Amino acid sequence: MNAGHYAKRTGGEELQRALIVMRVDGMPLHRFAKLVLDRWALDEPNRVRMLCADPVRVEWLLDAAADQGDLEQELLTSLEAQHRREWGEMDADLLAASGLPLGMPDSLPYQYMDEVA
Repeated sequence: MNAGHYAKRTGGEELQRALIVMRVDGMPLHRFAKLVLDRWALDEPNRVRMLCADPVRVEWLLDAAADQGDLEQELLTSLEAQHRREWGEMDADLLAASGLPLGMPDSLPYQYMDEVA
């Protein structure tokens, strides 16, 4: 399965269209950002659906995913991460231990849509 596949299914046509279009800088959304979108769609599917109902909010979501993806790419492609993988650590463990916030940012709307009471 390709990175971003689950997010595309969750976000619908608006997100699918947005992922095809080149970004403002002329580059497509990178793989790490698509993996972030998949994680967010798994964690907060209703919030992703609501954000993807509006083209402007889709751009907010993609910008946040790109920023998060950049942070995770920097962490996971570091020399330290490579050494830790040699000792058996998984990428999920590296991310959890990094202290990076892995959830969708609070700055995006519809924050509490998927919370279980």
